[in-house]
Amino acid sequence: MRDDWTQPGRPASRQPGKAKAKLLLIAAACTLVMIAADFWRPMTMLDRMELRTVDWRFHYRGPLAPHSDIVLVAVDEESIGKVGMWPWSRAVFAELTERLNAAGARAIIYDIFFVERDPDSAEDDDLFVAAVAAAGNVYLAGVAHDMESAGSANPQSGDQDASDAQSTTGPGRAGIEQYGWSQTEIAPGRGLLAWAKLHNFADLTYPFPKLASAAQGVGYTALWQTGDGVFRYTPAVAQCRGYLHASLPVKVAADLLGIPPDEVTVRLGQRIALGEQTSIPLDRGGWTTINFMGKEKTYPHFPAWQFLQPSPAGSTLNLQDKIVLVIVTAKGLLDVRASPFGDQLTGGEVQATILDNILTQRHLQRLLPEQRLLVLVFIGLYTGLIFAFLPTAPALGYSLSLLLVYNWLGMWAFAYRGMIVDLFVPTVTGVITILALVSYRLLREESQRSRAHQTLSRFVPAQIVSQLMEDQAAQTLQGQRRVVSVLFCDLRNFTAASERLKPEATVTLLNRYFALMHEVIWEFEGTLDKFLGDGLMAFFNAPMDQPDHALRAVQTAIEMQRRIEFNRAEWEFCGWPQLAAGIGISTGEAVVGYITSRERMQYTAIGAQVNLASRLEELTKELGAEILISETTYQLVKDAVETEFKGKVAVHGFAEEVRIYSANVPFK
Repeated sequence: MRDDWTQPGRPASRQPGKAKAKLLLIAAACTLVMIAADFWRPMTMLDRMELRTVDWRFHYRGPLAPHSDIVLVAVDEESIGKVGMWPWSRAVFAELTERLNAAGARAIIYDIFFVERDPDSAEDDDLFVAAVAAAGNVYLAGVAHDMESAGSANPQSGDQDASDAQSTTGPGRAGIEQYGWSQTEIAPGRGLLAWAKLHNFADLTYPFPKLASAAQGVGYTALWQTGDGVFRYTPAVAQCRGYLHASLPVKVAADLLGIPPDEVTVRLGQRIALGEQTSIPLDRGGWTTINFMGKEKTYPHFPAWQFLQPSPAGSTLNLQDKIVLVIVTAKGLLDVRASPFGDQLTGGEVQATILDNILTQRHLQRLLPEQRLLVLVFIGLYTGLIFAFLPTAPALGYSLSLLLVYNWLGMWAFAYRGMIVDLFVPTVTGVITILALVSYRLLREESQRSRAHQTLSRFVPAQIVSQLMEDQAAQTLQGQRRVVSVLFCDLRNFTAASERLKPEATVTLLNRYFALMHEVIWEFEGTLDKFLGDGLMAFFNAPMDQPDHALRAVQTAIEMQRRIEFNRAEWEFCGWPQLAAGIGISTGEAVVGYITSRERMQYTAIGAQVNLASRLEELTKELGAEILISETTYQLVKDAVETEFKGKVAVHGFAEEVRIYSANVPFK
């Protein structure tokens, strides 16, 4: 496929620039469409497809070593069988808290909701409150209500027993104020993040007041699935009724790092800075992408019953300086979440993963909107530029190579740098741009081929037009040097004879004459160049290769003279004057191709041999010959055509005299 030739009827000097400009405009248009689709709103179908590529990157990267100090104490089927039916009494949790604290736990985190007092035993509640207060390292989970999704999917809030907690009454404004981080600075986003925001909850329900006051801290638990059932996001901090609240992992991490709320800064769309020690990435919707360490049971699991037995079994477990999450893993309690690794994790395992991300700073960081925008612009315009300056095949190769390298770098950046570089949208941008540019070139080439077909049909016989099109007619029609045989034919004394005819009769006679001559030229597969008043010009060996072009030219001249002779009866019957023609032929090198302007075009031959053929045609009358040929033509046809040497003549434009010959016409 070629795209560097001049369209018929277009200025050769202007066409390449126009073609490049169109290619760049097409690339820019495709890029703008993809930018609009990607940035129009968060969590579109493009975002969901992008997240699927993130899931693939998790599999490519594989599991990571979890934080060595995080362990899980699981309320599993075995523990329920040994301790008793769920839900357990608060006295059981009081004992569990005491045992975990005695085992040396640095922090005890309950991913279980205690939003109401025990309706059957106030004493058990008091035991639990006392145990929590005595331990001094217990963190409790709250329930988030009516999460406002940033996308079309309805996010799921809360953890185990969240559906039951939804019906509870919130703590009211006093509770919201008490647990909110009112001293935390919230800085607006900049640039393309000017519209970034935090997530808003309609309400938050924390544990019942007495228990919450005894705890070291409280925080909500919330995850978001993006419409495909996979939970990938969490709001690390969120707002409720105008107050900022921390999630349970963020609250625990801040305390473990010794960061009070007044040293925390939230920059919308970028990060949550916990002092100067660590930060948590935020996207423009206020969400943090969870960096999953691996499949289920990645963190050490201890059955809860081992800490609730009177036997020495529990006392032998060492949790010194461990961060202990008490979670529910019993299958019947429906606390499961789909992960990018393709398995089911309990909500507690996901909360442990979020805490691990914060403490180890193994976050997944996505490019800023400005950086993502630059990536899309680069891919789109790069593709446009290489198509503008290279033929289709290498341009296609370079474009696809760029996409392959870019995707490989994206996989590498995720696996080794924790960087989420968009793969789907840039790849789609590149593919759409490539398809658009290739389609444009195909349509343009088809249009050019159609124009070439129409143009060639004016000059060469119909039977060779298709062959020319298959042999790159566009390339053939470019200016090139070729050895051609040029034929000039002119009627003798026609101007004076036509004065006796009416104008209509003159036109009719010329049309009939030119039809006969044109027919002969096409019979010998010559190229008709132009009509010159009552004469014409034709040439052979262009655009098609014709090894016997000189003989074809002479045979054409002979046949033209025979046709004129055989049609004398027709001229006489119509009352037209008898026609006679002189023909000059010369063979040699000439420049053949399009000579074109904005309004007109002509496929023609230019050179000294063209001038010589014209001069020979003029000499036919002077020398009394019907067909005159040059020395070069004579040397090519002397064995096939009867000729006669006419001598040497001086021809304008030639330094030396030219040897000329006449070709005899054997009438039958």
